[in-house]
Amino acid sequence: MVELLVTTSIFVFITALLLTKYGNFNQSVLLTNLAYDIALTIRTAQTYGLSVQKSTGSATQFKYAYGVHFDGNNQSFIFFTDSDPDNGNKIYTNNDVKISTYNIKRGAKILGFCTSDSCGNAPENIDSVDISFLRPNPDAQICVDGTCGQSYLKIIVQAIDDSTRNIVIRRTGQVSVE
Repeated sequence: MVELLVTTSIFVFITALLLTKYGNFNQSVLLTNLAYDIALTIRTAQTYGLSVQKSTGSATQFKYAYGVHFDGNNQSFIFFTDSDPDNGNKIYTNNDVKISTYNIKRGAKILGFCTSDSCGNAPENIDSVDISFLRPNPDAQICVDGTCGQSYLKIIVQAIDDSTRNIVIRRTGQVSVE
């Protein structure tokens, strides 16, 4: 009888430990997937910017920038194409074509942005970010609050358990998840 009680208590303890760790594991996987989804969307914008003429209609020149727009809404981001390439700003406006809007679910959110490598996980006070790509240059055009020319951007995403992942975009077009 004592052996049965000891075995049962060990089984209950291991099961309880597994169930408490499962929630953290699940949040970690969801957060990592979100970070890779954002990085993949930015990489898709880069691919479109290098290889697609225009999102609608016919065009004879490769002059349309493709990009990803983040604003104060920390629950979504927009994949867009610049509908007026002659204005030269490569920033998302209401006149641009929304290819798709991505909504972030399951309690995760975009915590913020950093423009320097030394900021850690403390986001800066940034309202909007645009990352765009224009043929023939694979380099990223990073625009923060309407001002272009940044050479580094870190997007910090956070899960409901306060764990974070970082997506780093460099001017050279490199996109990585940390």
